[in-house]
Amino acid sequence: MSTTAATPTDAAPPTAPEAPPAASPATTRWAHPTSLAEALAELAVPGSVPAAGCTQLAFALADPRRRPGRLVALGGVPELSAVQQMNWADGRGTVVLGAAVTHARVAADADLRAAVPLLGDVFSRVGNVRVRSVATVGGVLAGAVYAWDPPTVLHALDARVRLDGPNGRRTVAVEDFYPAGGITVIEPGELLTSVEIDVPPPRTVSRYLTLKTRSAEDSSALGVAVVLGFDPSGVCVRARLAVGSATDRPVTFTDLDALLLGEGRGSTSAKAVADGYADRVTCVDDLRAGAAYRVEMVRVYVRRAIAAAYEAGAA
Repeated sequence: MSTTAATPTDAAPPTAPEAPPAASPATTRWAHPTSLAEALAELAVPGSVPAAGCTQLAFALADPRRRPGRLVALGGVPELSAVQQMNWADGRGTVVLGAAVTHARVAADADLRAAVPLLGDVFSRVGNVRVRSVATVGGVLAGAVYAWDPPTVLHALDARVRLDGPNGRRTVAVEDFYPAGGITVIEPGELLTSVEIDVPPPRTVSRYLTLKTRSAEDSSALGVAVVLGFDPSGVCVRARLAVGSATDRPVTFTDLDALLLGEGRGSTSAKAVADGYADRVTCVDDLRAGAAYRVEMVRVYVRRAIAAAYEAGAA
């Protein structure tokens, strides 16, 4: 092979440089509403994007090609940062988390952890203390990132999201919030304003198991949430599972969950439920794990989560 350097006569002719991508605005403008009505009005301005914790939005802000031209800061809207109780009596009712409530606040709220233990459990595990101090309940749902843990738990808890917009308010079950992977039902001009979670009945046991294949701070390769309700004798009378992080959105198979009803400690249906979930899920392939491996781990982790819940329910 010749090692002679190319000369001007035998070198390839120069090519015109590629046109750079269309640049986003050099400066992002901010709006700071102090009421929900103001926030919705600001979001109606073309090019506006809602902003709260900005843990994901920070990546777009750092990239001139993706930088939004106008952000609407939600931190000044009181009701978006509120934790409220609806229809409350004898420790039961509905918890309403404003969309701008942080993960850290959910994890640290003793009353909330007592009412819905699974919430404090999952929100205390997300990322690290820096992320939890700014990441919000609304952002983790609206971001539609399949690997994140809270959507799977909220799915298992039958949570609902409130959406406010130019056509009024509507409520959507988290189960119906993602029509496809990476997509939500939020319409243009709408804002996710809160999340509603009904406090589970007495003798409800919940567990959330995760598979981490990289650092403890990274998102999960698999998450399995189990919520079981027991009668006084320890027999299962309510069952709800959700599998996420391994799939493009959380999934539930209610016919498989129903196999657990009527059983107590030492359930003989746990294996059938786990095998059924593994047979039906469509897992994703990414840097955290391959799809085939995830399917087998669904089989393992669903069975483990059910066993852990039965163990606690029979205690």
